[in-house]
Amino acid sequence: MIFILLSVLLFSYNNVLWKKNLEATSIAFLVSYRAFFTSTIALGIFFTFFTIDTISLSDFAKITIGSLFGVLGLFCMLSVIKKASLQWLGIYNLLGVVFTILYLSIFDTVPIKESIQGLIIIIFGFVCFIYANKQTQLKISIKQHLILLVMTFSYSSSAIFHWKNLNLEFSPLLIIANQESIVFLVGLVFTIKNRNVGLFKTDIKVYFKRIVVMSLVVFFAILFSFLGLKQTNPIISSLLFLAAPLSTILFSAFFFKEKFSSKNIIFITIILFGAFMLHS
Repeated sequence: MIFILLSVLLFSYNNVLWKKNLEATSIAFLVSYRAFFTSTIALGIFFTFFTIDTISLSDFAKITIGSLFGVLGLFCMLSVIKKASLQWLGIYNLLGVVFTILYLSIFDTVPIKESIQGLIIIIFGFVCFIYANKQTQLKISIKQHLILLVMTFSYSSSAIFHWKNLNLEFSPLLIIANQESIVFLVGLVFTIKNRNVGLFKTDIKVYFKRIVVMSLVVFFAILFSFLGLKQTNPIISSLLFLAAPLSTILFSAFFFKEKFSSKNIIFITIILFGAFMLHS
């Protein structure tokens, strides 16, 4: 449990770092630069203490599929939070519990009938939150809503795939290295395609210290989340991870001086209540 709670705080702080550092540079550059350090750390530790003895092509494919969903979720998230409030990230992360419950209902032993009330409450609170912010500073476009939906689905799918991979006794470090290497390669391709080489060299120096901090924060956030997932089941872990959207929303208010309206507090509470009902 302690691993997941530490991961929650680190992921929330990581979201703040993303938003702060994206203000003056491109998504692809920041992603590839950060992923270079994170993948290097993971690979270095893994090959220092472990060896790959029995991993097959099918095993590698299972890990990579989960990682690809994670990469897609990351780029979707960053494309929105660069311009929009972190509160939306928190709201959609709460909505992610719906995807988890639907998966467990279809492919596991959780009856969908027992989840109907919680799902209705979450959707009600979510719709009210969107409607209440149609004309406020939190307003986002339909396109951004769709991107956040893709992000939510991708992150939920990635979590489920990696939970299964962890149950197959794959090392969390191997999964981190795989995912971060893919993030690095994808980000590097878009960076080279879209950026001036001179600016690229300049930004490497300017962002070095900030990227090192981000790399360490996200490395331990992912590592702790995988260690937590390995020791629990999806229902308990997703219940604990409900703290992540709330801490993201609180961090958004603290670091970016965003105000909470009374309506938003009520609707967020409704969504959270529905999410807890799904796990009761």
